Amino acid sequence: MKFEINIPDNLNEITLGQYQELLRLEEPTDGDIVRILLDIDLKGLGTIKDSDVDKYSERLTKLFDNKPSHSLKFNLQGVTFGFLPNIDEITYGENKDVTSYLNDWQTMHKAMSVLYRPITNKIGNKYLLEPYGGTHKHSELMKQMPLGVVFGAMVFFWTLTNDLLKAIPNYLQKEAQKELMSGQISVENGEAIRKYTHLLRETLEDLQKLQTFPYIVA
Repeated sequence: MKFEINIPDNLNEITLGQYQELLRLEEPTDGDIVRILLDIDLKGLGTIKDSDVDKYSERLTKLFDNKPSHSLKFNLQGVTFGFLPNIDEITYGENKDVTSYLNDWQTMHKAMSVLYRPITNKIGNKYLLEPYGGTHKHSELMKQMPLGVVFGAMVFFWTLTNDLLKAIPNYLQKEAQKELMSGQISVENGEAIRKYTHLLRETLEDLQKLQTFPYIVA
C-alpha cells in the first residue's frame, strides 16, 4: 500500500517529542530518522523503496543545518504560548528549574514549560503569562511544540546566561580589589572571592559545552 510522503520544510514541522525519541537511540539509522521524524510506523516504513529512505533521511538531516531563530510566541492546540516577557525578572524558582532541565534533552519539555507559558492578556506587543506553578501543568504538552522554537529558545537563553556569567567574575574581582585596598575585607575573604570567581568561570565553560546541540549527523 502506497501513501504520500510529506517532507518538512523546516524544523518547526518536527516536534520536540519526536527529536527526544530519536535521541534515545544511540546510533539511529536512516530508517529510524525517517520513521520517527515523519511519524511513520514500521509497517509503513517497510513499503518505502530503500533508495527513497536514504533520500528522505538526507533531506531531513539537512533541516538541521539552518541556524535557529528565537520565537517569542507559538500556537499549540488552540493555545498561544509566549516566551518570558522580561528575562531579567525571572524568579529564583523559574531559573533553578529551567537551568536544571535544559541540561538533558529528555527533560527539555519541562524546561520549555518554564520558558513558554500560556498568554493570559495582551495589549499591543506586550503580554502577560500564566503564573509559574511548576512544570507539571504543561510539560507533557510541550513535547508537541515545534523543534525550531526549542532550538531558538535554547540559543537565546544560553546567550543571556553566558553574558551574565562572563560579567559576574569581572565585577566581583573589581569590587574585591576595592574593598581589599580600603581594608573593608580581610585577605582571607579576598581569597574566598577569588576561588568563587574561578568556580563561576568553570561553570561558564560547562554551559558553553552544553550549547553544542546534538544535531543529527548523516
